[in-house]
This record gives sequence, structure tokens and C-alpha cells, in this order.
Amino acid sequence: MTQKAFPWLHRLHEHGVITHLDYYFALSMAAVFPHDHHLVPVTCALVSRELADGKICLDIKKAAGTAIHLEQNPEDTVQLPGFDAWIKALESSSMVGKPQDSDTLCLPMVLDADGCLYLSKYHDFQHRLVQTLSERIRSHPLPLDPKFVQAAVDETFKGQHPDHVQYQKKAVITALSDNFTVISGGPGTGKTHISKIIRQVIQEHAAANGQPMPRFLSVAPTGKAAVRLQDGATIHSVLVPKKNQPGFVHGKDNLLAADVVIVDEASMIDMALMTRLFEAIPLDARVILLGDENQLSPVQAGAVFSDICRTEALKKCVVFLAYNFRSGGKTGIENLADAIRKNDAAVVTKILTKNRYPDLLFEQPEKGYARTLETHIREGYAGFMQQQGLTASLAAMDDFRILCAHKKGEYGTLQINHLCENILRKVFDSGIRERFLKQLVMITANDYTRGLFNGDTGVVLDQKGILTAGFTMEDGMVKKFRYLDLPSHEKAFGVTIHKSQGSEFNTVLIVIPDQLSRVVTRQLLYTGVTRARQKAIIVGRLDVIKEAMHLCLEKTSRLPHLLDCELKKSAADPVKQT
Repeated sequence: MTQKAFPWLHRLHEHGVITHLDYYFALSMAAVFPHDHHLVPVTCALVSRELADGKICLDIKKAAGTAIHLEQNPEDTVQLPGFDAWIKALESSSMVGKPQDSDTLCLPMVLDADGCLYLSKYHDFQHRLVQTLSERIRSHPLPLDPKFVQAAVDETFKGQHPDHVQYQKKAVITALSDNFTVISGGPGTGKTHISKIIRQVIQEHAAANGQPMPRFLSVAPTGKAAVRLQDGATIHSVLVPKKNQPGFVHGKDNLLAADVVIVDEASMIDMALMTRLFEAIPLDARVILLGDENQLSPVQAGAVFSDICRTEALKKCVVFLAYNFRSGGKTGIENLADAIRKNDAAVVTKILTKNRYPDLLFEQPEKGYARTLETHIREGYAGFMQQQGLTASLAAMDDFRILCAHKKGEYGTLQINHLCENILRKVFDSGIRERFLKQLVMITANDYTRGLFNGDTGVVLDQKGILTAGFTMEDGMVKKFRYLDLPSHEKAFGVTIHKSQGSEFNTVLIVIPDQLSRVVTRQLLYTGVTRARQKAIIVGRLDVIKEAMHLCLEKTSRLPHLLDCELKKSAADPVKQT
């Protein structure tokens, strides 16, 4: 392919607007469909770019007529075409299908009636998720005696302040009345506690009425989150990956054996995995999703949890928790997170600049971050570095963590991990470079054989001349691996805020880049702050933080609109009670 054939595509790639993956995907599609308009391969690259940003489609109507600023020269732009011309080129393309076509999965992309363009497999995931959610919401579980439920709830919350537990009570009653419930709340609002109450009341009801004991399934997207659940397991391990081929053993044709399914950290689950999970759950099973709608979107595309939370037709299924039982509104962490969530820049500024909370420290170095970071790295990782053996090191590894906005660039995780290694080696290993320095590592690819999954964090150290890695598994036991046998991984003294989701650390050091970028958003700030259990240290410029407050993640799918339409359309023909 020559640059003359696709000048826009080459310019976008040359200036870093699209990645190598976006670029070569577009070129490969142009090679397979050579007679398409030159605009279509460019659109392929833009759809791929949206997917990398967590969005499952490109909104042509919104993008039409806008200018893309080239990063190396902001004054230089690529002007996107108008809506009508763009749609005409896509509709005449042999690589673009329509939702009503029977062979959409055989084509690379699908264009819907509202001008949203998808990679075909993500259009399929969205369609399947809308169908399975709609069927579930229209069906009904075996009813529980309302009087028994109310009495059990009243007894459980007896003696507690009514204002503190009103939404917890509502969440429990909703979950026991319907077969689909969504419970959203930040850390400390009692989501895991509520799941235990729901489980207990269902079991007590079955025992009191001589019914078989319900089969519970508690799952989470990561091993760390699964450990917090009673009899918890990861979603991947429950669905059971197929050997030597994509997909899972359990699905719509081989359902899970479960009457109640509790899903924790559901805000971390992308559209592809959520679709596969819901298709594997029997329609008559109760499903309870626990998460935080204010967190960042999942690492992969499709923020299903937040989409469900803002779906008008599902309002009765969603309960929002407000009261923080961990801090009761008295800590800097909670108050800062609340101000960020409400987009209250004035309160954020006051909290950060006054520095009157012992659990919150804001530092704004005038001449670079290096000296400030070195101080916190030395102090923060001292306890971890002094531990002997894998078990003790794993127990201490969540005492402190550095959270970054980016992976690359200044103050990204690559630079921060290099800085950490240099500082820690100098302090705790006499600066001897030939000797292996104890490391924190994060797995970056699923390895079903070893039971290690993307996001799992462990420790690597030298045991009698053999580099050994240790991870805490779903059952709480420590499992050892030869370091050389680990799947794809990266150093994890510093991790991106995105990859820290689902984890909490006693102290976090949040490094705010000195220039705003499109990933530094209000959700990123909120997620970073709420990873801290005891203390949050924020290093950065206040003006960048205030600017980031005004940046909010855009919609990632059309799930709310499609669910609203489907449920309204089918309201007159509900599925019979199961």
C-alpha cells in the first residue's frame, strides 16, 4: 500500500494519532476489500482506536465534520468528512454490514441505523447482551415470602442508625424480590456485607419452608476480588476456558448450576466477558451485581455496569449506596473522593491545599517530582523490602503502591518502575546491580494452565540462586512458580490507575502528570483516590487536577438506549413466571 493511496491514514499513523495496530488493521482490510472508497480504511483505523479507548463503536454523527489535531503539531489537523458523505461511503462498502444482515459476523464492521459503526464482533456482543438481559428482567424467580424477608431484614439491621442503613436495607429487599439487582457504591459502603446478608436470608427462607438449599455462585473478575467473597472464584475459572481454542465450556448451551449468582467488582467487567457470563447463567437464577459506577471503565471495551446504572428502564433494579461505614464521612480520602465524584472543584481545591486531614497529603513540587518521589518510595516500600520469604513479602505488598495515569512518558509506569528499582537497590541492596532485586510483578496475559490471569500481582525473589515467583491464589494459598515460567508480565512497583481497579492498598502515592491528557479524567482521579484504605499521597499540579475534573469519560456503548427500546417493546408480552 502506498502513501498516495491512503494519505489520511498515513498522516494519522505518522503523527501517533492511531497506533500500529490501528494502522495495520486498516491496511489489511483495504487489501481484502480493495475496491472500497479510500475513506473506509481510515474509518477502520478510527473504530479500532475507539475500541482501545474502551468504546465499542465510533459515533459517525458525532465525529463527522470535526478536526483531529496531530500530536506533533497541534495546529496541523485532519478534517473528517461530513455525515452524509461519510455514511454514503460506508453504506456502499463491501466490508460494512447492517444489523439486519444474516452474515454480519463474516464482515469486519457493522453500521447501525443511527450512524454508529462497530467491529462486527462487538456489535454481536452488544446485541446478545441486550437480548439476555431483557429476557432475564422479564422473567421471575421463585418468590420469597415478603413477610419473612421484611422480618429478616428488620432483625438484621436492628439497632443501627436508620439513615445509615436505609439504602442497604433497600438493596437487600430488592435483591430478594427480583431476579436482577445492581448495587453501586464506593469502598466502605458495605457491598460485600450486603451480599452476605442476602445469602443468609435466602438460606434461612429455604430452611424455614423445607425447600432445597439454593446453589450459590460468587464470582469476580480477579483473584484478589474473588478472595473477599464467600466461596468466591474468578469468572474465568467458573466458565472454564476451552483447551486449545477460544471460548468457554459454559455458555447458553451449557448453563452453570446456580440458583443465586453474586458478581463482585462488576464495574471491571467488559462487554465481551459480561455477555458470556450472563449467557451461562440460568434465566431463573437471581443475579446480584456489585460495583461502583463512578470508577474507570474496564480495561477492555464496554463499561456494562455503568451503562446499566444509567438505563432508564432498569431504575427499579438499581440501588445506590451512599454512607461509608469505614470512615463515616470523617476522612480526607472519603471527602476528596466525594468532591471529585460531584465535580466540585472548589471543595477539591480546599481539601488539597489546606492539608488538614492526616490521611491525605498533597504535594506540588516547584522543580520536578524526582526528590519528592524518592522520599516517598524509600519510606513506602521499606516494609516490603525488609520482609524475608515469599509469604511475608506477599502479605506486605499491598501496604504501599504507586499509581500513575499513563504507562509511557514522563511519570508513566515505565519510568516510575525504573526509578523505584534504582532507589530501592541503592537503599536495600547496597547498589549491587549484579544481584537480583526483589520485584513486584503484574501478569498481563491470561494463563489458564497455571491459573494466573491478567492483573494478578505477585512477588519475585531469589531463593538459593533460583528466581521464584509467588502469587496468592483464589483459595488464599500461596503458589510458587519459576520466574522463567511466568506468562507475560511487567514490573509493578508502579501501576496505572486503570490496572489498580479492584485492588486496595493501605497507602497509595498518586502521580499526576504535569500536563493534561485525554486519559486524565474525573473518573481516573476518583478511582486513584479510592484505592487507598488508610492514606493517599497526591503529587502533582493543582491546575492539572482541576482541569481533569472537567473531563469525563464518554459513553462507551449504546446499551442503555437499546435496553430501553427492547424492554418497552416487549412490555406487552412478558415471559411467563418461571
